Amino acid sequence: MASLPPLTPLPLDERGPSVPDIPRGPIFVVGPAGSGTTLMRLILDSHENIAIAQETGFARVLLANEWVPFWEFGGEWYGRLGLNQEQLERELGNFYGRLFAGFAAQRGATRWGDKTPFHVWHLALLGRVFPDAVFIGMTRHPGAVASSTRRRMRHPWQRSVRFWVRDTIEMLHQGAALGERFVVCRYEDLLTSPEPVLRELFGWLGEPWSDQLLAFHEVHSDRGTDVEVEGATRSDRPLDASRLDAWTTTMTPERWARLHKKRVAALCRLLGYQPGQPLPASSWTDGGGSLLDGTGVRRRMRSGQGIRWANRQRPSLANRPLTVQDLQRLRKRADAGRRSPEIIDRAGERAGDLGRRALLQLPPGGRRRVRALLQLARR
Repeated sequence: MASLPPLTPLPLDERGPSVPDIPRGPIFVVGPAGSGTTLMRLILDSHENIAIAQETGFARVLLANEWVPFWEFGGEWYGRLGLNQEQLERELGNFYGRLFAGFAAQRGATRWGDKTPFHVWHLALLGRVFPDAVFIGMTRHPGAVASSTRRRMRHPWQRSVRFWVRDTIEMLHQGAALGERFVVCRYEDLLTSPEPVLRELFGWLGEPWSDQLLAFHEVHSDRGTDVEVEGATRSDRPLDASRLDAWTTTMTPERWARLHKKRVAALCRLLGYQPGQPLPASSWTDGGGSLLDGTGVRRRMRSGQGIRWANRQRPSLANRPLTVQDLQRLRKRADAGRRSPEIIDRAGERAGDLGRRALLQLPPGGRRRVRALLQLARR
């Protein structure tokens, strides 16, 4: 696993994330599924200057550009053209940047962005390809996230908690390395204090305030945005904090206990949550603001939160370069899947043989009774 980025000392008078000292480039919204990334996209997309696309997942395409999938020399192809990685990524940034800029221009916007939750695995890559990009990481109480994904995606509840831990740790680890180009926004803060949070966020983005941000649902209704967008989020509904604790009604003692597991609880504390409380602490940054930038994340990571940051999961097959070895493993799985009906049939035949042998060991009266029971069961 990659080591933690070096700690950069913070100014004593810090009052929250500073405005990135870079041009106003693209905006990427990331976070575990169910953490409010779609809501943030709708709000940003309602600003006059900004156009945020629905999920494109194009970071995986960038990855495929750098590594030809399932080829022994997949990572060498551009070197054969005399290009190094930095030169290739500059060309990729120009190409894909033009595609997204064209999308924004159609909307009359001057700044583009993307919202894809699984881009948490690709922050470093996106940061290199777009050196002027900034990143907004969304976080939300793990109980709320797990309840949401269980309802919408039918994921088992405990599996959803594991995904929250996995994706949040990866987001924070890569976001910390981005420093002032990255901020974390808590979903609960956005809903309970929308104007202060959004004013702070847009000050960081270097964009003027717009009253359309608080009326984003009206903007999207007038624009003709689909009423239900990704994540089953309603584009026509205003911000509403009244149901922030609704997920607690679905909790059981076993689910509450899961939130108090060591790693989950430690990550909750780092983000200003308590496992057993639906709302976070009122303030979780040194200066009393609502956003924590990558430098603040890095400091918290080093403060000892009971989390082994080096113990991160490897990216899933979909989010890493696809090697020849991966292809071989996939072929074995496919072959096993094709053979499984035959395996089941052979197993059934063997079980039938064993059953017939056992039946023959019974006295005649016993055999008749067993056969009668089997016939009743078939009916």
